[in-house]
Formats: sequence, structure tokens, C-alpha cells
Amino acid sequence: MTTQCFHCYEEVPEGLNLSVLWKNEQRPLCCYGCQAVAQTIIDNHLDDYYEFRTESSIKPDDLIPQELRDIELMDDETIQRSFVSADQSQCKAELGVEGITCAACSWLIEKRLLSEAGVEQVQVNPISHRLTITWDKSKIPLSQLIKKVHSLGYKAYPFQQNQYEKNIRRENRQYLMRLGIAGLGMMQVMMFALGIYIGDGNDLQLEHQNFLHWVSGLVATPIVLYSGFPFFRNAYYGLKAKHLVMDVPVVLAITLAYSASLFATFKGVGQVYFDSISMFIFFLLLGRFMEHRVRVKALMSTQTQRHILPLSVTVENEATTQDIPLHKVKKGDRIIVQQGETIPADGLVISGTSYVNESLVTGESEAIKKITNDHVLAGSVNETQTLSLKVTAIGEETYLSALKNMSEQALEHKPTFSIFADKVAHWFVLSILIIVSGVFWLWLNIDPDRALWIALSVLVVSCPCALSLATPTALTTATHHLSKLGFLILRPQTLHRLAKINAVFFDKTGTLTEGRLSLVSIELLDSTVSKQQIIDIACTLEKHQPHPIAKALLNRKHNALPITQITSHNGKGISGVLNEQEFRIGKLDFCSSESVTEIALDKQYTQIYLSREKNLIARLQFSDTIKKSAVELLNHPTVQQLETRILSGDATETTQAVGNSLNVYSSLGDLLPEQKAKDIQVHQEKGNCVLMIGDGINDSIVLAQADVGVAVDTAADITQLNADAVLTSPNLEVIASAIHLARKTEKIIKQNLAWALGYNLCAIPLAAMGLIPPWLAAIGMTFSSLLVVINALRLRHKAQK
Repeated sequence: MTTQCFHCYEEVPEGLNLSVLWKNEQRPLCCYGCQAVAQTIIDNHLDDYYEFRTESSIKPDDLIPQELRDIELMDDETIQRSFVSADQSQCKAELGVEGITCAACSWLIEKRLLSEAGVEQVQVNPISHRLTITWDKSKIPLSQLIKKVHSLGYKAYPFQQNQYEKNIRRENRQYLMRLGIAGLGMMQVMMFALGIYIGDGNDLQLEHQNFLHWVSGLVATPIVLYSGFPFFRNAYYGLKAKHLVMDVPVVLAITLAYSASLFATFKGVGQVYFDSISMFIFFLLLGRFMEHRVRVKALMSTQTQRHILPLSVTVENEATTQDIPLHKVKKGDRIIVQQGETIPADGLVISGTSYVNESLVTGESEAIKKITNDHVLAGSVNETQTLSLKVTAIGEETYLSALKNMSEQALEHKPTFSIFADKVAHWFVLSILIIVSGVFWLWLNIDPDRALWIALSVLVVSCPCALSLATPTALTTATHHLSKLGFLILRPQTLHRLAKINAVFFDKTGTLTEGRLSLVSIELLDSTVSKQQIIDIACTLEKHQPHPIAKALLNRKHNALPITQITSHNGKGISGVLNEQEFRIGKLDFCSSESVTEIALDKQYTQIYLSREKNLIARLQFSDTIKKSAVELLNHPTVQQLETRILSGDATETTQAVGNSLNVYSSLGDLLPEQKAKDIQVHQEKGNCVLMIGDGINDSIVLAQADVGVAVDTAADITQLNADAVLTSPNLEVIASAIHLARKTEKIIKQNLAWALGYNLCAIPLAAMGLIPPWLAAIGMTFSSLLVVINALRLRHKAQK
């Protein structure tokens, strides 16, 4: 009976007596490499690996001991805290991946990891090189999943910004080195080839011609082996995983052309195409380098949020101040932010008045005046005066971090277009290989001397690089520039749906209006109470509510009362008990059970009622102003072509007054959230694609019902929204820009796909007829890919308009 190696499960050779002590028992090993690795694992107290592994270990030849130790350490819960979030046995990790060159690479990694037991979800973004994986740690450890990625030819590591930037710089150097060697070598080979092409039998003797062929082959060899290495690596691991990546036809073309040219050089007969090979590799590398630079430029600009917060913070304790590291700041701390300093955490202004620039967070370029009780956001810059703040959110809880996390989550998901393109590219490669085989067989019967080179031309000209780039490049460009404008997309299908919008519905307060209500008047309806008592009761009831009415009340001086059983009734009002009497504040029908005629007031005002035991005791009147950007949005040519409608919980007369001033098609007031959602559903059943804009507080049901739900920048907690997008800029006109850009993105994606497919459909027959030589096919294929990228980059300029 054969003995299996304890580490790798391979057969232990007869007569070899190698072992390692584990759990007081000698375990057999097949070689000195396995002994070294196993001993290292045990010595470093990582031997839990042997308890939980589900299959044989990777051989030491594949992973050196240091790499193996690093991977095994990924199972340590202390290390996982920085990049893994866990809920009991379910875990979610964010990893960076080296070696991704196209959408097919991400598809390959996803399919391989999803085949593992315990893996629930995998998202690989080919643009950002980020891998997000959700798995059950009780079924498979993280180290095993990382090894699976390594076995495909990629390298996975816990995502860290400094490591990411380091990898980007290394990729840049490698690209430039490979590109430089390919460019210099191509020029030299072209010079030698030129001498052969312009010479004839009388001018160039056979031995001289053979000499130029040998020199050309010598120069072309490092181009093939070094500059072309990434293509060989990707094709190898793709085939190893039984998947046809788009580098397979590239490698097949290079290998056949190089081998045939070497054979012709050795034999002294036949055609030599070292110049075509060199040109093909150079242009393909050039195209991928340009794509890489575009991707890096877009991604690095979104990473600035990670570096803007200060390292230390001035904390105020009674009469003293102390500078402490940012990570030691806690909620409730009182901090001092001097003029010109960056605000380190979300907070509430305790004292001081200053102008704060929130452009990096919200996109609003003009500084905003902040006074006592105003909220400020981490990442904003205090421009004029010193502010004293009470910290309300730190670290990952801040608005800035929430935006960053949602941006990254949005990039992880693939829209339908992207998934379609990945599948098409896979089958396209298979179709091309079949076509090339048929072309080669046909030309063997027509002209055997040209069969190989014509088949190579078909292989080269049909490379589906442009097809794989058509969708992700356009989507990444559009999403990135919308986020710069202040429109943050949260869900993968949002951009696609946004292009189909034909109706725009609005909430009123806080969306079309400033939402900064001010108390205009208090009308007493019961002579037994005073205005100050009304304010005290109303403020106590509204104390923890996020609605603009609550904010307006809490700005008034008041005394807190011992009101209990405070309950919020969604869309109606708030109730509470004081001295065994129920008090209500909100709409008229909620506060009073009797039929009461509401006195007509100025339509520009918002009014609410206060009752005791359902007997009205006061009417409160608030004023609000329409946002300037709301006027600009409703007057925008793009929005004027759409059906517009206001759905508000405020009084019908107030709502209609706002709607009339904005020339909105129709306005409905006195609506509960469920009624708003029902109204949207009715329009959707008629075939309308509805965009709903609300504050995200009472409108979560409505935003979820709409085809595209957008929460405005005043939303209370953006981490709990049911929205498809967040308007981080206070400028509502960005909505029109987003709709316009979404439509342009759809057109450009269709143009790119049409070009990529159309180019191949036209070029392949020409190459099959022998009308396109390999060197021209290389230029055409590269030009096709670059054209797709350049066409997608036009979205940057459209986003800026």
C-alpha cells in the first residue's frame, strides 16, 4: 500500500524517511520541500490549516514558504478585522487582485471561486482590480480561496490603499519596460525587413538575406518571450481553467507566426514574418497600456477621500485642550477645528460661526455658512473662523466613508450589458477558432504557401479585445464623472434605467424647497395654554425627529417636558403622554377626531396642529423657500420633455402653490407614503418609467417603488436608504445632467458593441480572402480597441457640460 504525503497528498517514494511531528505523531512527507513548508506552518502555530483544509495543499514548487505563510495568516481573525466583515459564520472580504487584464479574467475568477463549497457570492471588477467575496467560513477558510485565485495565475491580497498604489506603480513600470523593448525591437526588425523587401535577387545575395532573417529572429525573440509574456500567461491559465479567454487567439497567432518564421529561417525557404510579429505585439501592448492609464487615472481620482482627513485632532476637555490621534477620537468628544483645517469627523456645531467648504464631499463649490446646531461633514474644510464641534460619527460611520463604501460597492456589480458582453466574448473566441480552422483548411487546398499566413491574419484581426472593452469602459467613465458632479450611483442597473425615464416625481419639503422651515406664527385655539407651553410640548414631541419641522421647532428656546410613550405615526404626526393626557402634533385629521374646518391661510405656508386628547389647542405656521436649483431643473430642456409631478405629505394647497410656481404638470398633497407608492405604481402600469426624488426619510417605500429612486443630499442616514442613487450635491439640476448622460452612455455602449461586432464581421472575410496581411491585421485590431476606449472617454466632456 502506498503512503500519502501529509502535506500535499502525493505518493511518498519508497525508502524515503521524511516526517514532521504533529499532534504527537510523526506524519510522512514526500520531499524536503514539503518538510520545510509543513515544519514552518507548525512552528508558526498555523497548524489549524491542517484541521480545516478540504483538499491537498499546493506544492512548495507553486508557493514559496514565505508566500504560504502569508496566505495561511489570512485565516487569523485579528488580521481579518481590517478587511473582512463577519456575521456569525458568513464573511465578506475585500481583496485586491494582480494580473487582471480584461473582463474575461474577472469572469474566470468568479466562475472558479463560485464552484467552491461555501462560497455564496463573488464580484470581480476588471476596471478597479477589486475582488469582493462572501463565503461561509465554517465550510472553507479564506486561505483556500486565495490559493484558488493563485492557481489561476493571479495574486490576491487584502485590499489596502498603499498596497494598491504600490501595485499600480509596479504595473506601470512593467508596462513601460515591455512596451519599450517591443518598440525598440520592432523598429530594428522593420529596418532589417526593409532591406529585404526593397532588395531583389541581384542586389541582395541569399546569404545576406539569410543573415538579416537570423538577426531579425534574434531581435524578435525577447519581444515574444518578454513583451508578449502577459498574453501567454493569461492564455495558459484560461485554458487551464477550461475557459477560452480573448488572449487565446492572440497567443495562437504569435506562436504559429514565430514558429513558422524560425522554421523558414533554419531551412532557408519560405516566408519570414518577424516584423509582423513584433508590430503585432507592440500595438497590442500599446492599446492595453493606454487602457490601463485611463483606468488608473479614473480610479486614483476617486481615492482622494482616503487621504484628506488629518492624522491628529484637537480635543477640548473642560478648560484644557489636547492633540490626540484621529483614531482615538470617540463619539461625544468636543473638538476644535481652526481656520483652514479639515474637519476630521461628522459633528454638530457647539459654538462659533464659519463658512465651510464641502466640495470634496458633496460637490458644492461654494462655502456654506455654519452656525450653532448645524451639522458638518468629515472631509470638509473650515475656511474662516474657529469652530467647536461635538463629534456625532467617526471612522466608517461618517458621511464621507458611507459615500466611499457605496461608490466601491457600485463598482463591484455588473450591469446586464457587461454580463452580456462577457458571455459574447467567450463564445466569440470559440467561433473564431472554428472559422480560422476552416480558413486554414480551405487555403491548404487553394494555395498551401499562403494558408498559414492567411489563417494568422484572421486570428489577429478578429481578437475580441474591443468587444470586452465596449461596455465596462463606458460605464466606468460615466459613473465616475457623475459622482464628480454629485450624483452617486448605488445599484448596477441604475444608469440603464435612468436612460429610459419619461416621468419625474418629486417630494416637496427638503427636495424642491430648502427644507429649512422657520416658525412664522402660533395661533392659540385653547385659552388655557400659552405660546411658550405650546413650544415646550411641540419641541419635546419632535425632539428626535429628522423632519424639517422638527428642526425649525428645536431652534426655539424651550423647556424639555417629561412626555412619555412618544410614538411616530408615519406620514401623519407624533403622539405622546404628559400628565396622563395624550398630546398629538401633525396633520389636522390626525390631531382631531371631529370635523373641523381648516381656516384658509397663505398657500405659501406649511401648517401643523397640536391637540390634547384630540381637542385642538394650537395651529403652527411655517414658511419655506423654493430652491433656486429646483427652478433651474424644471426649466431644463431635458426635464421639460418629461411628465413632472409633486407627491407630498404636506397640505394640498401648499403643495399646489409650489407646483404652480415651478410649472409642474400636476401636484398632489396630503399623501401618506403608501399612497405615494401607489400613485407611482399606477403610472408604471401605464408604461411609464418613473424617477422619484425624495429626502429618503419618510420616502423609503416610494424610492423603492420607483424605477429609479434618488435621495437628496439632506437624507438623514445614507447608509440605510432604499434609493438607487444619492444626490450628494445640493444642486438639483444635476438630475437633468444625469438623465442626459445616461442616455448618451446607452448610445455609446451600443455604438461600441456595434463597432466591435461590425469591425470583425467586415475584417474577418477580408482577412480570409487574403487581402489583409498579418501586420495590417495587428494595426487594425489595436485601432479597433483604441477607438472603443476613445469613444467612451467622450462621456467625460458630456458630463462636464
